[in-house]
Amino acid sequence: MKAPIYALVCLAATACTTAYAQAPQSLSTEWAADWSSKNLDAVMRLYAPEPVFLPTVGAGWEGTDSIRKNFAGILATYSPHIVLHSTKSETSGTLAFDSGTYDETITPVKGGKPIPAKGDYLFVFQKQKNGDWKILEQTWTELEPVNL
Repeated sequence: MKAPIYALVCLAATACTTAYAQAPQSLSTEWAADWSSKNLDAVMRLYAPEPVFLPTVGAGWEGTDSIRKNFAGILATYSPHIVLHSTKSETSGTLAFDSGTYDETITPVKGGKPIPAKGDYLFVFQKQKNGDWKILEQTWTELEPVNL
């Protein structure tokens, strides 16, 4: 009785791992959900050890400390709700990407009119030594400038 249950658990674990390994772009959706719920710790767990975030304006944020600091400042001031619309995703070896468009509503925490934002995004993922996929680089564009 133990052998069939063990085999079923192993089969299920393999199927889940294989599905996840084939679809690292699912991290984009996970990132959007964590961002929208203002769960900074969950957002940061999605990044590789040496990530780069390229904001729409200004210099890139290199490393998890820089990204966390900038994200914390944004989340302290605004409540975001973002929806991603993936248009292209591919995987090749230990790298993958997901790109598409986004719609975001950014609401000031202290009140005020919600700010709509639309643009394009790109996530670049890297397969880690343990087999997990993590965000290596990320960038956004805006269709129209957003004044926060």
